[in-house]
Amino acid sequence: MELATLLRVLEPMLVVVLLAMARAGGALLALPQFAGKSVPGMVRAITLVAISIALVGSAAPPQLAAAHPLAIGVAVIVEVVVGAALGFVLHLWLAAARIAGEILGVEMGLSFSAVADPTQPGTSTAVAAILGQLAIQLFFALRIDHVVVAALAKSVRTVPLGAAIPTDDAVLGLVALGSDMLLTALRWSLPVLAVLLAVKLAIAVLARFVPRLQIFSLAFGITLVVGLWALAQALPGLAAAMAVRLADVGARLDALVAALGA
Repeated sequence: MELATLLRVLEPMLVVVLLAMARAGGALLALPQFAGKSVPGMVRAITLVAISIALVGSAAPPQLAAAHPLAIGVAVIVEVVVGAALGFVLHLWLAAARIAGEILGVEMGLSFSAVADPTQPGTSTAVAAILGQLAIQLFFALRIDHVVVAALAKSVRTVPLGAAIPTDDAVLGLVALGSDMLLTALRWSLPVLAVLLAVKLAIAVLARFVPRLQIFSLAFGITLVVGLWALAQALPGLAAAMAVRLADVGARLDALVAALGA
């Protein structure tokens, strides 16, 4: 009898922890290296449980502490979607660096030498790996991981666990962020692309006026060397641009949280 009474007392708290784990788990999947195979499963589990318990302590009064199991199951799915949306905001900015690197890698002629990337599924060019690692280093240097956890804490205070609703404003905001991410990746790659375009135009003109030179046999080496030189010159500016974008993640997360609570 005492055990049944204890279970009735603990059941609402367990439901709150489950909802917090669903929201935190969806967000943490977007953190660099967190979902990769290089992180042991035990470490991921301990981190998720610790953050979830901390969120419960700062959460607003839950809406489903003693609801029907079916309603709780639906709420868990919604919380995973909400957490994934929060993590998606961060993932977009990190993905912009890799997309810019892929564009540059193809233009430099490195697309055929794509290598397996242990931190990402599939393959990527060397330039994409370099820019992706640069974005990850800036992520930790700027303490954006703290910003993500703070955004989770704010979300559970603003939108009670079990009461989050993916509104139209939230969906449209994510779509706009995706479009902005593609434009950002193109802008980051434009300086080096301009240099490569000038080199290719020069090679084409030289081949037109000196056909016996067989310049196209040397085009790959020239494009690669000039592209790497241009990338080295552009890296400081790229790092500054990435830092500015990553510093804006907190404001983007706050806007998404406000949209979810609308």
